[in-house]
Amino acid sequence: MSNSRITKSLKTIIILMGLLGLGAYGVVVPWALATFVEQYPEFSYYYTPWLIFILLTAVPLYAILVLGWSISTEIGRDNSFTEKNAKSLKFCAYFLAGDAAFFLLGNVVFWLLNLNHPGVVAASCVFSSFVIMIAAAVRLLAHLVSKASAIREENEAFI
Repeated sequence: MSNSRITKSLKTIIILMGLLGLGAYGVVVPWALATFVEQYPEFSYYYTPWLIFILLTAVPLYAILVLGWSISTEIGRDNSFTEKNAKSLKFCAYFLAGDAAFFLLGNVVFWLLNLNHPGVVAASCVFSSFVIMIAAAVRLLAHLVSKASAIREENEAFI
């Protein structure tokens, strides 16, 4: 598969993920919260804090999409194994880990403020653990890309 074809595929996936995120964060989450408040009006004070909290979790995810766009552009230029890509992947790992920690901590804080259910906190622990594992895999990939970049630079120095 050619680099241009890979780049087009990656950028298409990134655009689709961005659009799905807009649908989820812009339509589904507000609708679900509004439906919850409609069914349980005594919890109407939940709406605004939860909406702000959930929308804040989108910021790192869109930052990751921007970094992914940059990486796919570099792949299209036949610069797959560069320090720039390694740093971008490292930032992706940090954004993922930070978002998972923020999500878990926010759920715990909401639970302490009596704005959350213990079952939701437990589910957020499991979800955050999976995201942390993905962040660790991305960080490992960043390390491997960095090593490959160093090897590439060594080989180019001999030519």
